[in-house]
Amino acid sequence: MPFRRQNPDMLHRFIPIVAGALLLGVLPPAGVEAAERDPDWPCVQILVPTLSPGQIWSGDPIEGKEGAWHDIPGIEPVLKQATDRSVEVDQAEAAVERFAETLGPDRNAVLTALFAGVFDTLNRERSEAIAAVQRYARQQRALLDSIAEGLSSMQGLPPQSPEAAALKEDIAWRRRIFDERRRYQTAMCDQPVQLEQRLGRLARTIASHLD
Repeated sequence: MPFRRQNPDMLHRFIPIVAGALLLGVLPPAGVEAAERDPDWPCVQILVPTLSPGQIWSGDPIEGKEGAWHDIPGIEPVLKQATDRSVEVDQAEAAVERFAETLGPDRNAVLTALFAGVFDTLNRERSEAIAAVQRYARQQRALLDSIAEGLSSMQGLPPQSPEAAALKEDIAWRRRIFDERRRYQTAMCDQPVQLEQRLGRLARTIASHLD
């Protein structure tokens, strides 16, 4: 029995679900080549999975120096302000400026250790933010699939049966979850970008005090 004849209003319910998924970005963005598509990345921002210090840092290499700051007196409070996202980046930069003014002949080594700690912390948080977005995308896609499966199952049920009513209620519940979670996508997608921007600003500020 054709779907529309059995339950006329379900087709109209299905259309906004698919449209919502397209707007959400659960499906890959239009115009992106198939080979480049990542189904677990719904954001409009281009996914850069990992950052390299050389992309933003003009000082000495920091490889192997991630924990060097532990041995430097007075650096921990500066590092905490620099990496605490509740602290405005302007304030974090000011803390770096004040700290740099206190440094002596070992200035470059200390500032390099500071940047290594900043990079290690913020880059790790950025990776965690990306992983959270990817989990979110998988969960949304799974919800969308379960809704589609429910709609397909409706075709084989008498419209007024208790089974159809229960399934219809379950689909509506899943849609509410889907729509509620969709509200958080923009904020989630902004997290890696904000961390990258903070890291870039701090890198420039710290590097500006190198000899």
